[in-house]
Amino acid sequence: MQETSAAVSHCRLVSGQVVSSIVAEAANVRVEILGRRTGGRISWQFCQPKLALFWYRRGFARFRLEIGGRPVSSRLSPKVSLGLFPAGVEVAGEFEGGDQCEYAVVFLAPAFIVAHRGLDFKRPLAAFGHEHLKQGLAGLCREAMAPDNLFDLFAEGWAMQALAQLSRAERAEGAPGPSAEWRGGLPPASLRRVEDYIRANLSAAINLADLADIAGLSRRHFLRAFCASVGGTPLGHVRALRIEQAKRHLSDARRSITDVALECGFSHAQHFATSFRMATGVTPPSAFRCQRLS
Repeated sequence: MQETSAAVSHCRLVSGQVVSSIVAEAANVRVEILGRRTGGRISWQFCQPKLALFWYRRGFARFRLEIGGRPVSSRLSPKVSLGLFPAGVEVAGEFEGGDQCEYAVVFLAPAFIVAHRGLDFKRPLAAFGHEHLKQGLAGLCREAMAPDNLFDLFAEGWAMQALAQLSRAERAEGAPGPSAEWRGGLPPASLRRVEDYIRANLSAAINLADLADIAGLSRRHFLRAFCASVGGTPLGHVRALRIEQAKRHLSDARRSITDVALECGFSHAQHFATSFRMATGVTPPSAFRCQRLS
């Protein structure tokens, strides 16, 4: 499918067969929800006169693109499934994934963006995660599937909230591309998201690939940036946070050593005892409990 505007440089060329298409328009917002049969690959050329926010909903695994002539590649996942392309930015390349894919794209009118405190987005975000923004997009898509006479009002309200979220994310992170290496470590907002995820999932398995996805970086770049930010590896940091949580739980005499071990992400009591001794010099954890409760 190819679409051209009055300006020759504006185009959309996407491979694959369209199997579903929903379009809803408001005064300043255009929503498209598309499904394609792709055979596992999508070639893509894109340059539009409006800011475009993409949600790669299903069937996308990774991409290799050139954005303004600069090569960019990254994995995509449910946690990292958004893309932002400012007006006039030229994008070309290929997506890989399943035989079928589904995505949504929202176009925002330039005048609407500038009218709200002069916001201006210049740098693309080819792949990033933002849970609140994605939840808002899901609501907008539901409204777009059955628009009524209040859709224009709903869409404009969503757009104002989305602009605020995007502007904050851009200021916090400096809008690096998904494979861009943040010199000196992770951007503060990325590090905060990674920390929040680790703390919320200490009892579960945590792997490098998931943490890299949350930060929007390749595993190699994430590992380097994380070490620069924290002064240690992700695995070591996760272990340290688990030990700190274990110390708090051991202060509660009602919890058994085995329960504390499992709640803090250790596979069994012996694994916990070994890790605890290496971190604190005290063995077994029951000795630490005795010290705390004495």
